[in-house]
Amino acid sequence: MRKVIVGVVFLLILATITIWIRNLDSSTTIQNEVSVFSFGDTASVDHIVLRDENGLVIDLKKGENAWSLNDTFIARPDAIRNLLTTMKKVSVRAPISQQEMNTVLKNIITGHTLVEIYVGEDLVRNYYVGGPDKEHTGTYMLMKGAQRPYLMHIEGFHGFLTPRFFTNTYEWRHRGVFEYKAEEIESVEVNFTDRSDKDFRIERTASGDLEVFAGVDMSPVMAIDSFMLSAYLSNYKMIHYESYEETKSEAFLDSVRSSEPIFHIAVRDLSGQEKKVTAFRKPIKEGYDPEGNEIKYDMDRLYIAIDSEEIVIAQYVILDKLTAGISFFKNR
Repeated sequence: MRKVIVGVVFLLILATITIWIRNLDSSTTIQNEVSVFSFGDTASVDHIVLRDENGLVIDLKKGENAWSLNDTFIARPDAIRNLLTTMKKVSVRAPISQQEMNTVLKNIITGHTLVEIYVGEDLVRNYYVGGPDKEHTGTYMLMKGAQRPYLMHIEGFHGFLTPRFFTNTYEWRHRGVFEYKAEEIESVEVNFTDRSDKDFRIERTASGDLEVFAGVDMSPVMAIDSFMLSAYLSNYKMIHYESYEETKSEAFLDSVRSSEPIFHIAVRDLSGQEKKVTAFRKPIKEGYDPEGNEIKYDMDRLYIAIDSEEIVIAQYVILDKLTAGISFFKNR
């Protein structure tokens, strides 16, 4: 009888040790999975790839002065900063219970972005970003190759993180038109289709002085306020367009290109590189001016073609400061 009791006690101890080891291994596995979501050294990241469930791919590569998008465009700097900050600060808000597991996994499978983070050629992070929880204060994520998803968040941020991993190419593209410091500009020329008397050109001489020419014959303008001229050139530091025209057919956009332009702006920098913008009126189906008169063209927005290529949408209020004419910097 005593031997039986000793045997039972031994089996109980053995079972307890086995369960404890399994729990320890499970806990260690969970901790390892949790620790590899965030990546603190974002300054070392050279390459990020985002792939969604529909096959859309955003390929971001760090260059000397900017991040490239799909090897073709410049990526939005603010979106890059936001993405890197998220990768650095993301943390676990709560584990997923066994009861929630199937629902959460389905959530990730049906709508996700696969995130690949590289340092050099090394893949340092690889995980799926799913949708939000019911309260929209956490985001479901799953490390690739793992079995357990987690509810993730950023401390102090109220909301979910899915929108930061978007895969819309248009939304990722940098919208800069002119981004020159005043001292980097060699020349600016502005021409108006229906008012050639308002045309003007600014040129930087070999000595660094600025000269202004204006009118139909581009004659020199002597009475110039140098301070206001510098202020005018400073407007070229941050000129961005508003959005892309995703709703119109190519035939419609071709008709815009063939319409009479409003104005042309050409800027040449000190390295000899030139950027040209051509502006067109933006037709609308039904519109009215402040007095209630019917109008054919948008009064707030216009189309512009950058270097005679893609048509994008810009705001008059942004470009007006470039097309004000020499009255902006001419002595009265």
